[in-house]
Amino acid sequence: MNSKLEQKLAEFRISFIAEFNDKLAGLIKLWSEARTSGSLDSVKKFRFEVHSLRGSSGALKFLSLSDRLGMIEEEVAPCEDKINNLKSVIPFIDRHMNSIIEASRNNPNPLLVLREESPSLGESLESPRKKEDITSQSYRDISIALLDDNETTSAVHAKLLTGFGFTISQFNSIEQLEKVLEQQTFNIVLIDTDNSTDQPEQMFQFASRLKKINTDVFVLSSSSSFENRLAAVRAEVNEYLLKPVNITTLVSKIRKNFKIDLIRPYRILLLDDQASVGIFYKTLLEDEHVEVLAISQAEKIMTELESFHPDVFLLDMHMPNISGLEVAQLLRQQAKYDYVPIIFLTADKDINTKLQVLECGADDVIPKNTSPNLIVQQVDSRIQRGQEIRYLASRDSLTGVLNHGQIMDAAAHALRMASRQQNPTVVVMIDLDFFKKVNDQYGHGGGDKVLISLGQLLLQSVRDTDYVGRYGGEEFMVVFSDTDVNVIENKMNNILTAFLQINYTVAEQSFNCSFSAGLASSLHHDKLSELISSADGALYKAKEAGRSKVCAE
Repeated sequence: MNSKLEQKLAEFRISFIAEFNDKLAGLIKLWSEARTSGSLDSVKKFRFEVHSLRGSSGALKFLSLSDRLGMIEEEVAPCEDKINNLKSVIPFIDRHMNSIIEASRNNPNPLLVLREESPSLGESLESPRKKEDITSQSYRDISIALLDDNETTSAVHAKLLTGFGFTISQFNSIEQLEKVLEQQTFNIVLIDTDNSTDQPEQMFQFASRLKKINTDVFVLSSSSSFENRLAAVRAEVNEYLLKPVNITTLVSKIRKNFKIDLIRPYRILLLDDQASVGIFYKTLLEDEHVEVLAISQAEKIMTELESFHPDVFLLDMHMPNISGLEVAQLLRQQAKYDYVPIIFLTADKDINTKLQVLECGADDVIPKNTSPNLIVQQVDSRIQRGQEIRYLASRDSLTGVLNHGQIMDAAAHALRMASRQQNPTVVVMIDLDFFKKVNDQYGHGGGDKVLISLGQLLLQSVRDTDYVGRYGGEEFMVVFSDTDVNVIENKMNNILTAFLQINYTVAEQSFNCSFSAGLASSLHHDKLSELISSADGALYKAKEAGRSKVCAE
């Protein structure tokens, strides 16, 4: 654990100890009211306070206190369903309350002494995330070595990958590549195991050596045998792809491997009715890779979600007037949060609680007394998996850009933010020129090449805050946030110039393509339908003017 985090934890513990006697006084008062009145409302208030204090003490590693409170909660919880049972558990709760009171009279309080739980099998308390594991890369930074003795297939793969912005070097044998590795490193090596120069066994042994020097390995093979796949697993190969390899699949795997499409910093929405607990976890999780929004009132969550788009929800289980389970169900009612992980932070270790969590559509439960490093690891793992699933679900399978539904949602969100922040959003509608002729003359395979290249060119030409989507057929939509229409008109002209230079070859026939584009700004439109219609009108003007042009409304 880093020194900054240790210091923050120490500060929270000092604050907790200073406030403990006041918290205990409140707890004593609630128990007195509950045991005297025997009302369901008073029992619920007492149990809720016990649960809250148990959670915060467990998170700060005051485990003796947390365990004692846990025993009280386990006895009092069933009374909420059968209030008549309260009388039978009063002696038990009195005994534990008295022991807590007695401990509070000592200095130091024996219940407020740090106690670490032993880590579970395979876990380590000191296993922080490695920075290289969580830092996404730009495609421009990725160097790839192609190991293939077939000059034809190697040249094809090199050309296609270069077109997507990667830096490519070609090698025809392990020996040739090893000599270069003495002076140069690569982010990834693509190994064709059908290579006749080296045997498959040598290839996998080489792959294993590459992994030991932190070089990722993809295997391209025409064999789907169990033996080869097992050899790849044992060599810790990152991906095993069957030939012929679809270039979009290969690029998608590379982007995923280097987290090119993962959004940073991670965003976490934390809901806990105790503001102090929220501050504690915010401090724990918030570093250069994570942005945490901590709220203490469940009623505010929908308002906050209008401008904050989390990669994961961290919810407290028990809150006044509403449960974390109800909040999770509320979130799952909305399609846009279908693939956003929901994790509960709770002091409740009951197996029935975990089952309830899964039934309401949440993903995981993390005990509040879990080691800080392990909490960070579990949250990080869930976020990455959630982003990968959302990426796959939101993308057009051919081009890799957003699908129609997602680009429309992105445009609607951008327009709302433009209205709120008084910053213009520009929508661009793009249509490939004479695309039907391309399909008729070069087949749908040729048409697909054009669509893929335009989609990737657009992705590589915009900012992280902009959106690219396939509107339908040969039409694309790009949404530029917080920008001027004249700036975007110049940018689109530059993109058009680059697109015109792309040369396509199908069955030894070469050809080029162009597109027409229309732009419209939110400065002149309040509704998304009007904004898109205006951009469409500008696109029509570009086509009437002879195509291969960019026009603004």
